[in-house]
Amino acid sequence: DLSHENAAFDISVASYLLAKSTRTLPAGTVIVAVVDPGVGSSREGLVVRTQTGRIYVAPDNGLLTEVLAREGLAEVRYLQNPKLNLPGPSSATFHARDIFGPAAAHLVAGVSLDSCGPKADKIIRLPRPLATVMANQAKGQVLYIDHYGNILTNIPGSELTKLKTGQLLSLTLRGKNLSVPFLRTYADAPADRPFALINSDGELEIAITKGHAAKELGAKVGDAVVLKL
Repeated sequence: DLSHENAAFDISVASYLLAKSTRTLPAGTVIVAVVDPGVGSSREGLVVRTQTGRIYVAPDNGLLTEVLAREGLAEVRYLQNPKLNLPGPSSATFHARDIFGPAAAHLVAGVSLDSCGPKADKIIRLPRPLATVMANQAKGQVLYIDHYGNILTNIPGSELTKLKTGQLLSLTLRGKNLSVPFLRTYADAPADRPFALINSDGELEIAITKGHAAKELGAKVGDAVVLKL
C-alpha cells in the first residue's frame, strides 16, 4: 500500500508520485493506482503493461502519464470485462473497490491482459513539464512538496554535475532571488537555513533541515524555478 496522501483530485501530482514509487518494483508486479475524479462517467478503465514488465490498473485520465514516459508502453487494453469485477452490481462511485481492485487480483492470479478487454487505440496523457538546462542557467518548476516541506523540482541533477559541494547557488523562486548553499545531504546543513541538494531520485531539491522550506519560501507546485549556472 503506497499512499493515500495524494491531494484530492490532483491527477498530475499523483502521476509523478506513482512513477517515483514503482520504479524499483520487479517485472510482473501488478499495481493499482486510483485518483479518479471522473469515477462513474464515460472515462475508461485501463490495464497497461509497460516495457519494464510491470502491469498497471488505473482510470484513463492521465494518471499513467509519467509512468509511460519513464517505462515505455508495451500493451494497453480497456478494462471492460464485467467477469473481472467484484460480484454484484458495481457502484458508480467506487470503481477502485468494484472494478480496479478485483481486476488486479485476477491478473495476479494469472488472467491474461487480453481477457480484460479490447486493445486501447488512444489513451489520455497529461502535459509533462520539462526543465530546460543551458550553459548559464537551468529553468524548471516545482513538481511536488513532500511531507517535510521539501521543494522538489524537475531540474535533473544529471545536468548539474559541475556544481561543487558548498558552492553558493543563485536561485529564483516565485520571483524571489535566493542565495543558498549546495550540499550533499540534509545533515550537512545548519537548521533554519534553506539549501539545495540532489535528492535520491536525482532531482534538484530545496530544503530546510528540521524546517518547512515550502512554507518558509512560499513555494507551491507549479512555481517557476531558475538556477544560474
